[in-house]
Amino acid sequence: MLKRLLLVPAALFLAWGCASSPIKSTHDYDPTIDFSGFQTYAFISERPMIVASEGVPNPLTEGRLMQAIRDDLDAKGFREVGDPEQADMAIAFTVGARDQIRVDSYPTSYRSGFYGGGGFYGTRGYGGVYGTETVVRQYTEGQLAVDIFDVASRRPAYHGTASKKITSDDREDPRPLLRAATAEALGGFPPPAGPPAG
Repeated sequence: MLKRLLLVPAALFLAWGCASSPIKSTHDYDPTIDFSGFQTYAFISERPMIVASEGVPNPLTEGRLMQAIRDDLDAKGFREVGDPEQADMAIAFTVGARDQIRVDSYPTSYRSGFYGGGGFYGTRGYGGVYGTETVVRQYTEGQLAVDIFDVASRRPAYHGTASKKITSDDREDPRPLLRAATAEALGGFPPPAGPPAG
């Protein structure tokens, strides 16, 4: 029964662009669920990672993210149990990467040639011509979604996402990024009482 819930994270997976290096995150939750009763957690299966992109993922990513999630939840006072049916909440997560294109246009200026080598006089209105330079950049955006399910009701309880432009440093050693993305995705858990903001 719990394994059927794996379809939910893929459907809710974040899909917006991120052209800057900081991690962007979102948090959402079901306000009808009493999170104060959650004390234990388990991963939804032995292989809780869903891959939502083409290509072959690094096989070490799953274990690293599982440990990052454990560290975050343990630090918040939750306790892991082995059997998801015996836990208060079940954890699944989705990872992906996709190519993005950023197009920027900048005003440029150049000599019109009216004055030969006489220089640029654009600020005075003669001799200067303004144009536009367009720069196209391609980059890869990494994405993470962490989903927490209420085992008792078999309902999604919390959905957190993190998204970041992947740099060469991230590719060389992905561990700091994975931990930071996990912290961002779980930054709103446990949620406050009441409906989510926005």
